Amino acid sequence: MSYKTLLARTAAAAVLGLSMIAPATGWAEEFIEGTFPPLKAGKPYAGATINVPTQKGWASFAPAVELTKNFEEMTGIKVQYDMIPGSDIPSKQLLAVSQNTGTYDIVTQHATSFGSFFRFLTPMTERIEGVWGSVDKFEDWVFPAQKGVKNTDGQHYFMPFHANAQIGYYRKDLFENAEEQAAFKAKYGYDLAPPTTIQQVKDIAAFFTRPDKNLYGLTTNWGGGQGYAAFLGYYSDAGFDLLGADYKPTMKTPEGRQAAIDVLNFMQGSIHKDKIVNPDSANFQTGQVSDFFLSGSSAMAYGWLSDYWSFMQKPENIKQVGPVGAFRFPSFAGEPKGGYSSWWMMGIPKDSKNPDAAWEYIKWILNEHPQIEMAAGQLPPIKDLAYRTAVEPGGINPRALYDAFVEAKITTQVPEMSQQPRTKGVELYTEVIANKITPEQFVDGYVAEIEKTLTAAGYIK
Repeated sequence: MSYKTLLARTAAAAVLGLSMIAPATGWAEEFIEGTFPPLKAGKPYAGATINVPTQKGWASFAPAVELTKNFEEMTGIKVQYDMIPGSDIPSKQLLAVSQNTGTYDIVTQHATSFGSFFRFLTPMTERIEGVWGSVDKFEDWVFPAQKGVKNTDGQHYFMPFHANAQIGYYRKDLFENAEEQAAFKAKYGYDLAPPTTIQQVKDIAAFFTRPDKNLYGLTTNWGGGQGYAAFLGYYSDAGFDLLGADYKPTMKTPEGRQAAIDVLNFMQGSIHKDKIVNPDSANFQTGQVSDFFLSGSSAMAYGWLSDYWSFMQKPENIKQVGPVGAFRFPSFAGEPKGGYSSWWMMGIPKDSKNPDAAWEYIKWILNEHPQIEMAAGQLPPIKDLAYRTAVEPGGINPRALYDAFVEAKITTQVPEMSQQPRTKGVELYTEVIANKITPEQFVDGYVAEIEKTLTAAGYIK
């Protein structure tokens, strides 16, 4: 589809009231036709160069980088990217803005790090109201996860551009095999199908774990920070925020403590006791999960697998596993309550040399094009557009991704939770998944760190 066609379709959608709404004032006279959020016409910032940090080697953002030439042609603004290794994304940008040198015109962060940047950013409220008419209309346009990164002053300092959630893969050739179906039904008393309960995950994983054939039932990204995020996702999807209304950790309550222990017992036990998850999953990141799954060594997989959805559909890449299906990982509470949200955002630092040009870029990144181009490796953060990529008509993203994200949460809740409690949480999680400490020891240590941090910050009196 050509760029002009996309712009025309976008404009038509705006008129029909689909995924777009008209900006607050003067769109036809002041803005480039067919853009929403609308870009200013007349190239008022031509000649400006904006410095934009982004994650090095990030496949889902690569289409936006490739399409940046379109933005430059429309606006006359030149974009210079700083490709930063993922592990340095928070620290390098935080150092830059804290020195007030104007290094970056935009800050790019994941929701787990948002709290460290507020004092260095400019509020977005006036800009949001100028485009959407009100903050409420903007918040209705994007997923609820956006509310989880508002500052305690009630203002938005970040705009989302990327959404994602962890999902499961399964091998259709195994699940739809008549002999496998009959054997499973005889053993467990119900039909073999993608799991909808944790018990079904255990049953299916146990059924397909066959050491003599080098086959495991499930492979996962339970290593390090990704495993910690998986744990938080399971806990959140069981209906628990990390903090209660009094800012005290919910894992200190009897219900929260037991839920966390149940989740960790499942994760730890699946590897070390039941042996239905390959041992390397204790160290795996999603890329390794994808490789392991593609090698034909597991019946199911779990991780940030929407990143690999289009890759998995290529015939040459699934010769050993056959067609691949996706499912939303079940909730430990039975009914899903909303799991872990991967939510990437952009803000404008106070020391930006070109804040208005930076705002034009942020608006462009939220346009249907390039969001559609990025969608094969992420979910658009815009509710209606996400629905169209995954559900109706769908085809770009798996339905499971949309279902997993609709109620996904920002688990940090207050800025300070993105700091030391997270560091300690990853440290303790690494020990529990390696079977060096018990789930109970994890919970006690994690709760103590949360209480220590939030008491020092004044949340807990």
